[in-house]
Amino acid sequence: MATQTLAQAAKLINNEIVQGVAEDIITTNPVWNVIPWTGYEGQALLVNRENALGDAQHLAVGGTITAKAAATFTQVPFSATTTIGDAEMNGLVQAQSSAAGVDQLAVEISSKAKSVGRLLQTGIATGTGSAPAMNSLHSLVDAAQFAGGTSAGGRALSFALLDGLLNLVKAKDGEVDWIMMPSRTLQSYKSLVRALGGINETMTFTMPNGTTRNVSVYEGIPIFQNDYLSVVETANGAAITGGALTSVWAGVWDDGTQKVGVSMIHPMGVPAGIQVEQVGVAETKDESIVRVKSYSNFASFNRKGIARLASINN
Repeated sequence: MATQTLAQAAKLINNEIVQGVAEDIITTNPVWNVIPWTGYEGQALLVNRENALGDAQHLAVGGTITAKAAATFTQVPFSATTTIGDAEMNGLVQAQSSAAGVDQLAVEISSKAKSVGRLLQTGIATGTGSAPAMNSLHSLVDAAQFAGGTSAGGRALSFALLDGLLNLVKAKDGEVDWIMMPSRTLQSYKSLVRALGGINETMTFTMPNGTTRNVSVYEGIPIFQNDYLSVVETANGAAITGGALTSVWAGVWDDGTQKVGVSMIHPMGVPAGIQVEQVGVAETKDESIVRVKSYSNFASFNRKGIARLASINN
């Protein structure tokens, strides 16, 4: 009598499937967990930035006052853009999945929400600033806030270049809240520290989900690894594609005054972050539709609140 084969036995055996989804589409960006959100009323958030100070003078006894020029300001608008996606689920597929203990629609909504979140983080790093694209570090940094001069061929990270970067952040009277760089440059920074015989310092952040993580530190300032940052920039940060270079960023968070730093923004009437909205059943198909969206954008309230060190090649 022939022995039963594994191939035939497999037809009668249900393999165990791990519940849930193992997330393999991962990009590191812990800064997303600590960035502030600011609500605004109306069509946009208008920021009045100093353009020129009203003048003053030293005056001798009996002299004539000539310092009469008024201050001038530049008004910069910031408004939200829409990041959106629909999760659609066939009624039969959902019914059969539910019978097996799987809420397939919930899985699709979760996946859409993840995509929206990833698009927001990509926008912060590389958005063009032209609607409907998001504002970004790249599109908002002021031309006067580039550290280290120009470098056509690229340059290696150094402590001197980092010092020059930090010196440009003035919005909080020289205090710097964060440094941001891609993983390859963070590895180069750690190599610099080890070459001096030192140990890379870290600090602990508590994340919104209650967990903690350690991040590297330079002069007491957290260095956030952000793998959404471009590593294919051209020289001097002229474009975020077409080259093999990257940038290191430094800046401050806005403190709620809407005058000093960077923040995510959203209309006051909607929650910050991602919303899930039940649309209903499609008119001509047996499909339920759930809309996942965010009305938000990235804003920099002060030109001295961001600085950029471009043309880094390691």
